[in-house]
Amino acid sequence: MYATLTPGKNVPDMPKIPGIDKAIHFILFAGLVFLWSRVWSVPKPTQGKKKKIFLNYLVFGIIFAIFTEMLQCYVPNRSFDYMDIAANIAGGASGMILFVYLNYKRSILV
Repeated sequence: MYATLTPGKNVPDMPKIPGIDKAIHFILFAGLVFLWSRVWSVPKPTQGKKKKIFLNYLVFGIIFAIFTEMLQCYVPNRSFDYMDIAANIAGGASGMILFVYLNYKRSILV
């Protein structure tokens, strides 16, 4: 929340690389959803529970992505951007896919 709702004048200058803002949104939400998955995963859940758990994270990631972007309308020097929402959702989906893959491979990371 802090990173997405910091007033624009307090945000450090970013390099002038096209798309760096979207890449940052992607990385933040990929990490956020991956960590949610790690924290709330249930040891050896049934297949139905797994699907429900993963769906909840993905839905929460989508709702949170839209909600934080809408809140930026009320933060000085920040603005609403549909492409930021797309980057947030894509990052969240990637974080979930990475979690599912590493869980399937029984990685020590999950």
